[in-house]
Amino acid sequence: MTKKGRDVELVSAQFAEHSGIGIVEYGVRLAKALRQQNSGLNFYFVPLMKSNIYNIPAGFYDTSLHTQRAAEPDIIHYLDPGFITKDLLRGVWRKKRAKLVVTIHDLHVADFLFAIAKTAKTYILKRPFFVLTSPFATPVEKIVTRYVVKKADMIICVSENTRDRVVEKYRINPKKCKVIYPIIDGAFKPSRKGHGNKKTVIGHFSSYLPNKNVEVLIRAFKKTSNKNLELHLYGSGMPFKIDDDKRIKYYGFILTEKIPSVLNSFDVFVFPSLWEGFGMPVMEAKRCKVPVITYAGAELPRIVKQNTLQFKDEDDLANMIRMSAWEKLDTKKAYSDIKKCKEDYVAKRIIRTYESLLVVDKNLGRNAVHGRAKQSAFKF
Repeated sequence: MTKKGRDVELVSAQFAEHSGIGIVEYGVRLAKALRQQNSGLNFYFVPLMKSNIYNIPAGFYDTSLHTQRAAEPDIIHYLDPGFITKDLLRGVWRKKRAKLVVTIHDLHVADFLFAIAKTAKTYILKRPFFVLTSPFATPVEKIVTRYVVKKADMIICVSENTRDRVVEKYRINPKKCKVIYPIIDGAFKPSRKGHGNKKTVIGHFSSYLPNKNVEVLIRAFKKTSNKNLELHLYGSGMPFKIDDDKRIKYYGFILTEKIPSVLNSFDVFVFPSLWEGFGMPVMEAKRCKVPVITYAGAELPRIVKQNTLQFKDEDDLANMIRMSAWEKLDTKKAYSDIKKCKEDYVAKRIIRTYESLLVVDKNLGRNAVHGRAKQSAFKF
């Protein structure tokens, strides 16, 4: 039996939980939220890589969201511009014209890869693939992003910062870009009862790539001498020396489902990143009502940095830790920041975006965007 409604494909590297990769988690949360909506749209969640590429521990590699492709999709939504190149190289073709929607998280790919190559001495043992491929990947990413931006029927940007950069860099109509924040789901909620630690815990989790700026946090913490302080670090790929300070605890890889409880074990969450497309961990901490410290000079969306304590440099951060400065933060006010990141709110805005591209012309019996189907449609 043929399904009623229009078919929408969402394409990502994977739709597998516990990857620890922000862009993958973005897709997983969006997929779950869209499934809960009674929109009349048929959703297909297409992974470009079906193997366990993120080395998720056995028993936690869940592919239940993975689906087959739609026969003739009305909309194809790529959750990152780079996925289009991978899709074309795999020989994926369409018999029917489809509207193209793409999510852009940031335009820092070139800077990101250059930074890794520049710090190869530190990261070569942990990140050899990125170091070796960065000189080649950067120009490809630039070309692909430009192509996608020009071809897309609609661009979803995860922050105002990203939208402004896209509009300025590619000189496109701002109306073509829509800012919709990533989802911070209901699993993130306050649960301070299980803290059970007499120490004051400063916490952080990340991928430890250069833009995360974690070395500044480690150095700042080492400048403190209070034995009642502990620094808890989570995430795979730790490249820094920490065994010279017994107060620093490294726990390695963390499952996505464990992040809320880990956040709630922190007295404060420190997010020293230099830049992020959005900064999901900060909003996750806010939804748990955990105080957050961010870097004042970071390029982060306003909604992410607001209602956080902001350090100016390494010494300033060390002083904040010594003084427990985060105790003055209003966590209730910070909690209110996540309203536009809740599942229902985000999913409905995404669906309205799809529906705006699916104006049905009953006479022609096919899609039209502002009455011009052929001119603006995207075809593989």
